[in-house]
Amino acid sequence: GMETDAVERGRSYFVGYPPSSPQIGLFKDGQLVHMLERQDIEGRSAEAIAGELRSAFDKYCAPAV
Repeated sequence: GMETDAVERGRSYFVGYPPSSPQIGLFKDGQLVHMLERQDIEGRSAEAIAGELRSAFDKYCAPAV
């Protein structure tokens, strides 16, 4: 079964985005900085999704050099 309390709490962090499954959010300092919604995930390879997440991480979370 679905962990409804956990899902509800997780979705509370995705303000401005409708509930979607699957959905991946990237947070920095407790703030949502990048979101992948269903239309950004379905039909894409794992490598393509990983590449987008890597780019978002590099943009928002990697230390400045």
